[in-house]
Amino acid sequence: MLMRRDLHEGRIAMHIGSADANVLAGFMAGYRACLVDNGVVDAEAMEFQEWLGFEKEEFPPEGWVAKYLRDCNGDHLAAIKKLLGFVAEFRERKGR
Repeated sequence: MLMRRDLHEGRIAMHIGSADANVLAGFMAGYRACLVDNGVVDAEAMEFQEWLGFEKEEFPPEGWVAKYLRDCNGDHLAAIKKLLGFVAEFRERKGR
């Protein structure tokens, strides 16, 4: 959860260049594409997405970016914090 720690310390730009939820979504999609291209299955990411959608009801058809920006009144930093908060919660529940 290095990115989450750096976010709270005001250093999100180290990871994605700017506090923009769309940039983070692109970063995540690129990372997943790289894994797939190299034959790596990220079961934890798939499990997280299912947990987020079914248990938390926080992954609507339009995607997390649109929903979280709407929930956070267009505040990209708050939307990113919301997503990373769910990541932390998921990992805690899994004992990771």
